[in-house]
Amino acid sequence: MITIEETLVVDAEGHAMLTLPPSVKPGRHRAVVQIEDDVVAVPPKARVAPKAGCLKGFRMAPDFDAPLEDFREYME
Repeated sequence: MITIEETLVVDAEGHAMLTLPPSVKPGRHRAVVQIEDDVVAVPPKARVAPKAGCLKGFRMAPDFDAPLEDFREYME
């Protein structure tokens, strides 16, 4: 299943166009459309670049790579 969140502009005849990603192959597909009134454009969140030294003092647990007991039966 692919989730696509897109704002559609509907013309006077009720038509809207959506360009699908290349991963959607030709054929029959089920689509669910949710219509919301008064959609307000939400600006994308600005990505804050990490600063040098931001992980200072960060340490991995000594047993980080150790097998987990919860997955023992799957690993056998």
